[in-house]
Amino acid sequence: MSEILNESIVELELQGDHVAGEFDTPATSRTWYHYVLIAGAVIFAAVSVGFVGTIFWSSLPTWLHHTSTLLTGSAWSSPIGPFGGLAMIVGTLETSLIALVIAVIIGLGTSIAIVYMIPARFRNIVATLVELLAAIPSIVYGLWGLLILAPWMEKTVNPWLNSWPFAHEIFGNSGQEFGTSLLLASIVLGIMILPTFVAISREVISVVPQDLVEASLSLGATRWQVIRKVVLPTARIGLFGATFLALARATGETVAVALVAGGVANVQFHLLYPGTSIAAWIASEFGESQGNEIAALMALGVLLMALNFALSLVSRWLVRRQRKVLALV
Repeated sequence: MSEILNESIVELELQGDHVAGEFDTPATSRTWYHYVLIAGAVIFAAVSVGFVGTIFWSSLPTWLHHTSTLLTGSAWSSPIGPFGGLAMIVGTLETSLIALVIAVIIGLGTSIAIVYMIPARFRNIVATLVELLAAIPSIVYGLWGLLILAPWMEKTVNPWLNSWPFAHEIFGNSGQEFGTSLLLASIVLGIMILPTFVAISREVISVVPQDLVEASLSLGATRWQVIRKVVLPTARIGLFGATFLALARATGETVAVALVAGGVANVQFHLLYPGTSIAAWIASEFGESQGNEIAALMALGVLLMALNFALSLVSRWLVRRQRKVLALV
């Protein structure tokens, strides 16, 4: 038996080498198209390295002399410095996390409804409408939030929130002129990242093996029990990946946040007060910056790139792990 098994393994290895050899392209048979692709890849890599390198080089004076001030300082001073970026960091985390909560709550329900509850003939229509939200420019979201959502929140939502127990400690009073606030920026951000979360989470949920769903239904489980105890636990790794990718999208939004957050560089934990984020502050200050302030803004850009890069890596790793898990089910 062992001899037969060994012969089979050797035969499979030879077949694998033969198949792999068929896809090996000798250098002499390469056409001009191969060299164009290689040149394009090299140019793209060089541009990417040069882009990141120039930004980091421009921010180097701040990292060498004012790193602690940039990360912990609460005041953005005159053009000669030092510059504190804590207000922008805190504002980015606050708006992004609140927006993520909004997007996950609405997006997860939307994804489940598209896959399991909406009739088949309407699924593509609903999915397309949700994904079309991603095609709306950021400036349109910002104007909508500033001109439509802000007055409504100032007249309706903010007084209602201030009627809650401990509302002043959590929300504070309403924001500055036009009702701009961190909460308004979070709501606008939540709507903006909703298509990203729905697109990925819908794909993750839809690839849960149908055998698991049908087996649970055959055992007498209700549709909600199947979703809660079978579908969501099976797809949880991919859903975490979708969450991290949506968070990366939220941290990098610029124009909409600059319009509705208020543009105030203060460390603020009251959600109805104005604030700002890293991307919004760079956009609003870069046009009038000079001297050391440019290096400080570049340092904030490096910080934002590192955050987005880390979140994207985590998201891709989780989605890839989810695919491996589903392949083993």
